[in-house]
Amino acid sequence: MSKTQRKIKIMVGSTVYGFEDQLSQIVAQLNTLGYEVLNSHYGSIKVNPHKSNLDNCLKAVEECDLFLGIIRPYYGTGNIGDKNITFEEIKKAIELKKPYWFLVHRDVVFARNLFKKMKLKSGDDIVIEDNKLFDKRCIDVYEYVIQNHVPVTLRNGNWAQEFYRLDEMMVYINAQFTEKDFILEVLNEKAEENGK
Repeated sequence: MSKTQRKIKIMVGSTVYGFEDQLSQIVAQLNTLGYEVLNSHYGSIKVNPHKSNLDNCLKAVEECDLFLGIIRPYYGTGNIGDKNITFEEIKKAIELKKPYWFLVHRDVVFARNLFKKMKLKSGDDIVIEDNKLFDKRCIDVYEYVIQNHVPVTLRNGNWAQEFYRLDEMMVYINAQFTEKDFILEVLNEKAEENGK
């Protein structure tokens, strides 16, 4: 392997607000492991001033080799109309068949299970409006990632690692990205699937 070979690019999804310190530590760890990290908060995404924030972030997804998505209880402020930047990045990474990994906050998993059990006496779902504590749309993101719409026996690539603390996230990140041979194997499998 050539010493001048480019670094593998990993994009860390654009979930930011209220999470900046942990996100900075995740980016630093991935840099330490030898990856080129693409992340909007970190400032390492190319920004075309003629494009929207959403378009610039989606371009970064196209550019990356690997994608790390983080699903948190906050849907985010990166909402453009009905589209959320973080969710659109996730959908784009899956659509492009980028090798991807997901972390999901414990509160999202807990709320999903809780809301499945809670109904109004009328049988309608409970509606939460303008809640700064939890945004139910995060459950939509989580269900998309775990392929809730696909029968369990047909699901593939639907792992979302639950976390609560930063150290739990770091265990998963280190387990996935420390061994470059594993990552190269994943990238080679993707290339073979694409007929390259």
